Amino acid sequence: MSGSYAGENGKYPILILTSQGDSHPFQQRTIVLDDVIKVGRSVARAKPADNNAIFDCKVLSRSHALIWHKFGRFWLRDTNSSNGTFVNNTRVPKPTEPNSDREIFSGDIIRFGVDVVEHETTHGCIIARVTLFHANGVEAKQQ
Repeated sequence: MSGSYAGENGKYPILILTSQGDSHPFQQRTIVLDDVIKVGRSVARAKPADNNAIFDCKVLSRSHALIWHKFGRFWLRDTNSSNGTFVNNTRVPKPTEPNSDREIFSGDIIRFGVDVVEHETTHGCIIARVTLFHANGVEAKQQ
């Protein structure tokens, strides 16, 4: 998908997360960014759905990262997660480090966590290609 988003939304930016090759499996997510969205692990009161960034994935923290849109730009922040957040294989700084808010663009590959081996079983992380659309439907590609 590229160019513009013809959703019924019309007034809010849109985030689409699409699973990539080695990711822990998940269905594509289409999320309206009408507020800051939380990326995290599924718990009793927060279950995965096709319109959120909650995943049934052991390597994610309950509150792993935040994604938001402000002044025409899309942003990502790791919220001191146990296993880190990466954009195009570069680790996003912890919130206590300088430049902890990372601008993201359509086509970026975001990895939430790292693969963890526990008792000879590998628990995979979430790897997603992001597609971002401004409220006017125009895709947010890096200039």
